[in-house]
Amino acid sequence: MSKMEMKYTRGNSFNKPRLSVEEKTALRERRMSNYEGTTASMPLCIFNLMNAILGSGILGLANAVRNLGVALFSIMLVAVSGLAFNSIRLLVDMCDYTGNSSYEAIGKAAFGTGGKIVTILNIFIHTLGAMCSFLFIVKYELPEVIRVIVGADECATDWYLNGDILMIMVTVIVIMPLAAARNIGFLGYTSGFAMLCMIFFTCVIVAEKFIIPCPIRANATMVDTNVTQPTIIETYSNVTPSNDNVINEVCHSRTSDIFVEFEEGLQSQTCDVKVVTWNNKSAYAMPTMVFAFQCHASVLPIYTELTNPTKGRMLKVAAISITNVFLLYFLAAVFGYLTFYSAVGPELLLMYSAYDPTNAIILISRIMVLICVIFSTPLLHYPARKSIVMLLFENKPFSWIRHIVIMLIILTTTNILVIFVPTIREVFGFAGATCASMLVIILPSLFYLRIGPGRLLSTKKIICLVLVVIGVGFMILSMALIIAGWIAVIIDLIHNDYDVIIKSTVMLIVTEQRNKEQTKNIVTSQCHVRVVQSHQP
Repeated sequence: MSKMEMKYTRGNSFNKPRLSVEEKTALRERRMSNYEGTTASMPLCIFNLMNAILGSGILGLANAVRNLGVALFSIMLVAVSGLAFNSIRLLVDMCDYTGNSSYEAIGKAAFGTGGKIVTILNIFIHTLGAMCSFLFIVKYELPEVIRVIVGADECATDWYLNGDILMIMVTVIVIMPLAAARNIGFLGYTSGFAMLCMIFFTCVIVAEKFIIPCPIRANATMVDTNVTQPTIIETYSNVTPSNDNVINEVCHSRTSDIFVEFEEGLQSQTCDVKVVTWNNKSAYAMPTMVFAFQCHASVLPIYTELTNPTKGRMLKVAAISITNVFLLYFLAAVFGYLTFYSAVGPELLLMYSAYDPTNAIILISRIMVLICVIFSTPLLHYPARKSIVMLLFENKPFSWIRHIVIMLIILTTTNILVIFVPTIREVFGFAGATCASMLVIILPSLFYLRIGPGRLLSTKKIICLVLVVIGVGFMILSMALIIAGWIAVIIDLIHNDYDVIIKSTVMLIVTEQRNKEQTKNIVTSQCHVRVVQSHQP
């Protein structure tokens, strides 16, 4: 054991000595000696980090504004972006202090094998969930883009309008070749193009605020309060087979929950700005923002590939990236909210496509978002693959066969989940909320408490301790809200089943009454005929 390693390991677990400049330089050189790839310039690293941050989260932040109000959302977005930057700073500090160049290795340095496994599981589940969310966008948006381009009918079912087939084709043709690369430095070029796409989409959101009218359906809220609501018997007795046929003619793609919520929002749309508000969905806004800024699994690989990787240069990369993403998020969220107000749904892009899907600017925006999420998928695949390698194949030489097999397993699993699990949003929403809070707030602060330089009662470590408490509370709250949502869904399903039973029972009763009346009329007619015949000579 070297003198530097002895200095690092001696003393109390939560009180570590500070390293000298020479020791930091030696650790950095040791870390760089383990890296065999090419380096990337600062602009490319900025593009990579921005692309790691940006994703499907930009489509859900306008709904967060709706549920929090403009002022409260702005304050919370600043707080979350600050937490994200602070976590990156802690990770970079620990990377320099320990000489480890991965999140997983830092977890092992802090809490041994247990810390490594917990970190790997959080990174893998979060990145897998994020890749699923990107491929869900491809699955649902790409068919609509092609439908508009070829002029297909809304209910057309051609193979090139099948979201599952298109998603698999995109995975094989675009994502797999990019994900097969050993290092991710070259993805900065595709990331730069993706950034231009996202900037264009944000500009369209700002411009459309001054084009789309509000309310979109001016007469949607006109309700005649004098109309008497029909009773259950009256409602269900009027159901006929022809009505069922009409229901069956509605396209399945327009009867999903997201379209139903969209229509309900437009029916009750109001156009007043909420500065501060709170409702039963407001507590979901904070997890959405934390998930939107989660990029920490990609930070240390990007730090390793940075040319002349010093703490100052990496923090500059992080500051520029988070600031740019913050501006894009803020503009997209606020102007998206100011366009649709109370009707804003969980996916902002759907609002524009439903308003005028054939509009050329809207169509280009959808293409831009698709390009961004497609190029973000291989960037998120890198830390997912690296987590598996560190968990199962640590200290083994690089193997292209193992490299490709792991890639195929991850991407195949992702495609299968998107195809066969229709409620993947709820499943990975739960995993994402917990994993995002772990990766952004809890683990960096907890690791720094354990292995960061300085005494336990130092200001920096006290702040880390406070953040750990806040992160745990946030995670518990998120889990409780999601579980409560699942319970509400189950209750709603039971209620719907109860309604179906009532409907079936009522219709059975009505049918039996009609049959009895018809039988009585037939018997009466037959008796009348017999009486008439008996009086004939």
